[in-house]
Amino acid sequence: MRFSLGKIIALCGAAAMVVPLAACGTTQSGTPDGSGKTVVNVWAWDNNLKANAKVFMKKNPNIVIKFTNAGSSKDEYKALNNALEAGSGIPDIAMIEYFAIPEYVIKGSLKNLNDYGTAKYKDFYTPGTWNAVNFNGGMYGMPVDSGPMAFYYDKEVFDKAGISEPPSTWDEFYQDAKKIKQIGSYITNDPGNAGFFNAMVWQAGGHPYSTSKDGTKVTVKLTTDKGVQKFCDFWQKMIDEGLIETKTKDSSDDWYRSVGSGEFASVISAAWAPGMFLNNAPEGAGKWRIAQMPTWNAGEKVSSENGGSSLALMSSSKNADAAYKFMEFASTNSDAIMSRVDQG
Repeated sequence: MRFSLGKIIALCGAAAMVVPLAACGTTQSGTPDGSGKTVVNVWAWDNNLKANAKVFMKKNPNIVIKFTNAGSSKDEYKALNNALEAGSGIPDIAMIEYFAIPEYVIKGSLKNLNDYGTAKYKDFYTPGTWNAVNFNGGMYGMPVDSGPMAFYYDKEVFDKAGISEPPSTWDEFYQDAKKIKQIGSYITNDPGNAGFFNAMVWQAGGHPYSTSKDGTKVTVKLTTDKGVQKFCDFWQKMIDEGLIETKTKDSSDDWYRSVGSGEFASVISAAWAPGMFLNNAPEGAGKWRIAQMPTWNAGEKVSSENGGSSLALMSSSKNADAAYKFMEFASTNSDAIMSRVDQG
């Protein structure tokens, strides 16, 4: 697999475009449930939010939170776009990843949360998550998770290869990869995941995308951006030398088997990865460790971000105030946040 310009554009397009394809039915937002209570319809793939809803409804007995899992990420966006085009079946709240927020803002689909005084929460969130939900002077989502990246590695494989410490730089990563290849494993796997590509370019200092002030024009500079070039040159060398496995689809059954068996000696991923490992690759329990993501220069403390979601208020909501009240609770209440952390 080569990171040609065509491949890069395809990867970036997959991460940046949300295409309407499938429908998903739901109760029309804002309709009462027969008890006179306000019904707030939420589309979210994070089932941990349901526990937040139970606590919230006890505190707010006149509000009913109803969840629909329309699929994760792109599957939900397909259904959401279909509902928006039809003008019906639109939820009050939709879980939307940070990268997709600008598209829905440009469409006019999201309500500006500044109307609710959200500026007071600027210091509550990390700068990265705050900036991710703010667009052209407006705030369009309440952050509920983030994906700071780390280096997860199989210590048994590293020990077998004679490597006593995880790599702190990408040059050390390259040298370790050659040692691990000699014992029949790969240092990692990369089937061409768009999110991973973008995260690596970001860590390398890349800024290949820019938008006009009004958000109507996007400039893409993949062939001239220094961060893109730095990452692609390095990663292509790894692939050309057969140091990275590129055929196994990430998060597939085969991928988890390779992670658990030691065929893949490390995974460069986000903070949510350990829960996935425990649930899907239990044979690796006790073998794996976590370290800082390798950096381009020795001594740096630079990571990256892969993923992250917000709860966004749809501009068509008939119960916006009640919907925002739940969003605020789920995103800023300490007990609600810790409940999701405890559930993984």
